[in-house]
Amino acid sequence: MVQHMVVGHGLRSLREAQGLSQKDAAQLLGVSKYTMCRNETGETPCRPEFVLRAAQIYRAAPEQVAHLLKILDNANERRWWQGSEWRGVPKEKLHTLATLEEVAQRIRVYDRDRVPGLLQTEDYARAVIRVGMTGASDEEIEKRVQFRLQRQKRFRESQSALYVCLLDEVSVIRGFGSKETMRGQISHLVRLADDPRFSLLVVELSRRNMPIGFGQTMLFDFEEQLLPTVLYEERDGGGLVCQEADEVDHRIKSFDSLLKASLSKTRSKRRLLDLLKAL
Repeated sequence: MVQHMVVGHGLRSLREAQGLSQKDAAQLLGVSKYTMCRNETGETPCRPEFVLRAAQIYRAAPEQVAHLLKILDNANERRWWQGSEWRGVPKEKLHTLATLEEVAQRIRVYDRDRVPGLLQTEDYARAVIRVGMTGASDEEIEKRVQFRLQRQKRFRESQSALYVCLLDEVSVIRGFGSKETMRGQISHLVRLADDPRFSLLVVELSRRNMPIGFGQTMLFDFEEQLLPTVLYEERDGGGLVCQEADEVDHRIKSFDSLLKASLSKTRSKRRLLDLLKAL
């Protein structure tokens, strides 16, 4: 949960402000360095009593302690994706993804293989999910489609995060589903290109020496002091959340290099219109 990541980051900032190493703080708190590390990354949720003990050792101000405890309490609130209609459908990676999308201030995405989930039409999403869930029943596929559409709905209603997408041209040319499905999908992308919350930049297929070797990427940027940028990658059977500063910084630089080499917003929209005419 992102809330646990925020609490962990807050405790880490308080620890570092006191000049304590992770090892020294772990000894003072009576836990292992491994546990300490997982608490600070949010992989292991902090308990209120741990936050109180740590805050005392770190000499945190009362308002800082109250803020962390409030976030921790909010982490236990029921989320929309915990409703009975989604039971057994979304895996843990989808829970994490949905929470990151709700909290982030900016989302930066690159996917070489498909149009990203928040930009997909219903028909396109159904075609993509059907290919990825070989052997699944129609009911399972349909529930996953509706979950994706609900993520889109909540993102639109939030009116919070900006969405920057590097759209690889090959993903639109190869496509999923029928010609009609792809016409609908590209038309949807053209409409989104006029939405100020979305920046859709096409990565040209015909241009040589494009810096595309870093693979599928989702970067979540948050309000200042809330969390550093988080890297999320989809993997077979799960998702990986990375907060390691060096790795995240390397991926940000790779993303920015590709962004500079991509078409402008105006030229990207024109390219999409050309692709639509060619169908």
